[in-house]
Amino acid sequence: MKRAKKYPFLSLQRQRFCLNFENASTAANLPSERDFYRWAWAALKNEYRRADISLILLDEEEARAYNRDYRGKDYATNVLSFALNEGEILPDQFSDELCGDLIICPQVVLKEAAEQGKTAEQHFAHLTMHGTLHLMGYDHIEETEAEEMEALEIRLMQAAGYPNPYQEDEY
Repeated sequence: MKRAKKYPFLSLQRQRFCLNFENASTAANLPSERDFYRWAWAALKNEYRRADISLILLDEEEARAYNRDYRGKDYATNVLSFALNEGEILPDQFSDELCGDLIICPQVVLKEAAEQGKTAEQHFAHLTMHGTLHLMGYDHIEETEAEEMEALEIRLMQAAGYPNPYQEDEY
């Protein structure tokens, strides 16, 4: 009987990226923790040597409270990103490490996916990558920044086997 070779890749990957995942949502048929891990990893793996991200799935009422309290917008949104280093001076040991929190509201994501004619998986993948890019400092407030971020999202999604998430905007 052949013995399987041991590949250290997964062990090394886990040393580089830790996803602290919690599903506090009542929504059904959601992607797995492994899916969210894969999508966040795809976004950050080429730019960070180490990352520690907490991702929590929250129902609309709680997601709305976070959006209201931290962004001043009184509605539930699809994804919120809170980078640890936003506006802070960090010790040197964190300079090459990405740390932050993502909040995803499955009810909003599922509603948007249906409205946009996308699969739930595709939209969750896109928003996980989108939120991770926000943690990395990407933004879409200015038009040039938005174009750069969207181009990166398209490349990441296509590399993961998904279609262009902005395709409907191109008609």
